[in-house]
Amino acid sequence: MSIKNSLPILLFLLTISSFAQTINGKIKSGSGEAVGFANVSVLNSSNGTTADKNGDFSLNLNRGKYQLQISAVGYATKIQPVTVADQSQTVEITLTDNTNALSEVVVTADKTEERLQNTPLAVTSLNTRQLEEYRVWTISDLTALAPSTFVVEHGNSTGSNFLNIRGAMGFANDQSVATYVDGVYQFDYFSAPFNFSNIERIEILRGPQGTLYGRNAYSGVLNVITKRPTNKTSGFAEIDLGNYGQQRYSVGFNAPLIKDKLFVNAGFQSNNRGAVYSNLTPETKYVDHHNAYSGNLNLKYLVSDGWTIDWNTRYENDNDKGAYPWAATDSAARANPYTVFGNWDNTERRTNFNTSVAAKYYGRNFNFTSITAFVDYHIWLPGRFDFDFSPAQLISFTTWTKQNELTQELRFSSPANAGRWKWTAGAYLFGEKIKNGSTTYFDSDYAALDPNAPYASIANGKRNGYGVAFFGQAAYSITPVFDVTVGARYDVERRELTQNALFEKDNVVTTLSPDSTAKKTFNAFTPKVIWSYKVTPMSMIYASYAKGFRVGGFNFGNTANPTYDPEKSDNYEVGIKNTLFNNRLKLNLTAFFFQQKDQQVSTSRDGINYATLNVGDMNNSGLELEVSALPVKNLQIDWTASTSHSDYKKLQLFDAETNAVKDYKGNKAINNPALQSMLAVQYGVPFTNSAQRVRAFVRGEFRYISEYQLDFVNAYQQAAYGMVNARAGVTSNHFDVALWVRNLGDVRYMAYGYGSYMMGLPRMLGVTMTGKF
Repeated sequence: MSIKNSLPILLFLLTISSFAQTINGKIKSGSGEAVGFANVSVLNSSNGTTADKNGDFSLNLNRGKYQLQISAVGYATKIQPVTVADQSQTVEITLTDNTNALSEVVVTADKTEERLQNTPLAVTSLNTRQLEEYRVWTISDLTALAPSTFVVEHGNSTGSNFLNIRGAMGFANDQSVATYVDGVYQFDYFSAPFNFSNIERIEILRGPQGTLYGRNAYSGVLNVITKRPTNKTSGFAEIDLGNYGQQRYSVGFNAPLIKDKLFVNAGFQSNNRGAVYSNLTPETKYVDHHNAYSGNLNLKYLVSDGWTIDWNTRYENDNDKGAYPWAATDSAARANPYTVFGNWDNTERRTNFNTSVAAKYYGRNFNFTSITAFVDYHIWLPGRFDFDFSPAQLISFTTWTKQNELTQELRFSSPANAGRWKWTAGAYLFGEKIKNGSTTYFDSDYAALDPNAPYASIANGKRNGYGVAFFGQAAYSITPVFDVTVGARYDVERRELTQNALFEKDNVVTTLSPDSTAKKTFNAFTPKVIWSYKVTPMSMIYASYAKGFRVGGFNFGNTANPTYDPEKSDNYEVGIKNTLFNNRLKLNLTAFFFQQKDQQVSTSRDGINYATLNVGDMNNSGLELEVSALPVKNLQIDWTASTSHSDYKKLQLFDAETNAVKDYKGNKAINNPALQSMLAVQYGVPFTNSAQRVRAFVRGEFRYISEYQLDFVNAYQQAAYGMVNARAGVTSNHFDVALWVRNLGDVRYMAYGYGSYMMGLPRMLGVTMTGKF
């Protein structure tokens, strides 16, 4: 190559290198002492480092504006904005003890890393420490931890707990709250609940999030992020022992496999619980016992300064004996709590395997993410499930479902040093295959009602589906304090269901209806608009509009109503977020109103044949409050509260008395308390000022749930109740011991009541011992 030809290339390379400048930093405490070994990361980039023992660090960054996240043991996490100009500079960062300041929280609610208090939407984030303090083990423990968040404890099993946010749940085959684990969508209604293990944080997004999260993010999103691999060797082992034979063992490990290049994080958990329910039917197989194990393996590879590859794999295996210990009536469940007439084993088995590869590029002009994921989910009842809830052998049931999904998301977004524009655009593709079958047994005692008994009704089916979506969202700073965000998504989904019905009598199977196939295409356009204004650097107000969409589907085994249509909503929200008194008080307030149209409800037209139908239009409005405060050193107070006023404008259900369809206009939404609140108070006392930071603590929580409806007709309600949880123990850098109790007063409440009834769990108590390094 000639000098003439190589000179422009050399000048170009020199120009590129001139954009990179060195940022030198010094991290110290409020008293001026150096904070050593703090973690420093640049949001929305692969760039980061660890300070040395003297609190010194350096980063090479191109010109632009960035946000640094600084965290250290014993100190409140801080988000430090920096501007890189044409010369090297030194940044001094002061960290405050976490007993004197609240940590600044980073979320990925908009699929980019952003400070929670700067995100103009209603979102709650719970980190590892908060999950431990609240003793959150499963989705069933999330009620009231975020405003307007209510969990329906459906059936005494891991897979039967459903999230309801802002009263939009209904009862349908597709969830209203989309659940993502490490960016992988959990398609099935029963696959989303799982045992929490090795979790970095949980984000609960309230209101429709279809623009970025797609189908069925209708009333919100549960975004679960497992612990990310880092360049630091660390680990933990935890033992939880409690009443009812509770034994829970958890371990986690993080280490660099190749220093500064390849890292691994892995976790494993075994969770066992004995009987809460006793069986009143002698000589049966019914046993109430839960056993589950789960694990995850995450690998991170730094290909270069701009490229990373993450491989995440998670597996869970649940064996819940004594699932669905339902009573036939509300009064029977209350009169004989935690008892069941079980003629069959009522065992529910679940396996859920997720694996994904995320390739990420961080560049000067844009970032790029590709997530390829595969899901294999299986749920089945290996024996029979007692469906008459009585000592007699009338009706029993068994079912199984096996499904696979393959998904691909491609996403471009603005770089870490973005100016006035911040944007995200991409595409999402998926394909799914589902097979299922169910058998209803009309057993020997059913002969009193039908002399042809015993016999069985069998239904089999398979469903194929695929879809594609294109989405985009952009925020523009009209002024340094006023932003406008506009987003939209267009989804197209094709579904095909083939099913048949069989009849079995004396081991002879006959066909009632041969294979029939139904096909349907669904599409939706879901826009979103947000206006936000920074009143001060620590206070923001915002207003938004978003359209919600829950996909339509098929009624398995129902030839009269084989399909139902999508459900849609219009959602309006205004909010204010404040960080006050030198980060000692966080105060967020949100008001919402949404109009729900063509709500999907499992109902009937004749009182016999049930299906999911579009029969409801409902309005709901409310207020949501989140407060975190450090009024004095070592004392933290957290309070969430929400109100809800739901009102059906149309609700067409079958009425047995008139033997006709009746409009229950004016009824309230099910499983939607008009008021719910969680108040948590924790006080810690340091034993010494040693490096181990040994502290004693005591914690109390009071959860209040006002009256809520158990059915759409509003014939049955759970009255308002209050529940006390408590926790106390000793914590340090390397060892924690905590005694805990949930439902201290042994409050009895109806957790589920739609056609069958089940009480919530009684008083649970135990001890947690954790070792860390």
